[in-house]
Amino acid sequence: MPNIAPLLDKNRPDEERRIALCVIDDMLEHSAAGRAKYLNQLMPVLLDAARSTHTDLRQCAVYGLGVAAATSPDLFKPHAPAAFAAVKAIVTAQDCKSDDNEMATDNALSALAAMLEYHSDALDAVQMADLLVAGLPLKCDAVESQKVNDVLVRLMETQDPRLLGPNNKHLPQLVSAFVEVLGRGSELINEGIGRRMAGLLHSMQGSIPAGLVEATFSGLSDKQKANFQAYMAGQMPA
Repeated sequence: MPNIAPLLDKNRPDEERRIALCVIDDMLEHSAAGRAKYLNQLMPVLLDAARSTHTDLRQCAVYGLGVAAATSPDLFKPHAPAAFAAVKAIVTAQDCKSDDNEMATDNALSALAAMLEYHSDALDAVQMADLLVAGLPLKCDAVESQKVNDVLVRLMETQDPRLLGPNNKHLPQLVSAFVEVLGRGSELINEGIGRRMAGLLHSMQGSIPAGLVEATFSGLSDKQKANFQAYMAGQMPA
């Protein structure tokens, strides 16, 4: 880590800082010992980069925040409010879904999903769920989409009130997102998550508004409709 620190200086080129953040992200993701030793001193670095005007720096930073939130909850918790504020700023920006910003936004939504799952005791779960569901489905970063869809399925399978919200207010939007994701075939989910997602839709048929699935389904392309129908039939899309 001492070799990486000089590259994080704000006077260094953005590309060098991006590479340094990627190294930090890898360490946080793959080294429990590294997280234990360095996370507290790296959190200010990630939080600062998450507020950068450079979209690649923001993307790398919020990826690291998501990894830290999920893999080291106890170490992350003191930093959770600041991390949530940084992520919220990204996902609520007017241009958050623009071509330039969508990758960073998907990573911020993934970090938000991790915070909802692991830090709802320290943060406002209702606000986190509102922001997360409003940003669904993730379409730009397929890896982060798979991670978020995994979280969504796990929480939906247990009817987790943190995700569903008061009076299940998020259920219609979650169902629509599931239909759209299944329509993308294996692009945004793996086979296991796809089958479980389809199973959830089957199990909810009596509890969701009539016509909700059909309304989203009607907006899919012919190929996407075929993908969705394959999953709902217990098959993998061709």
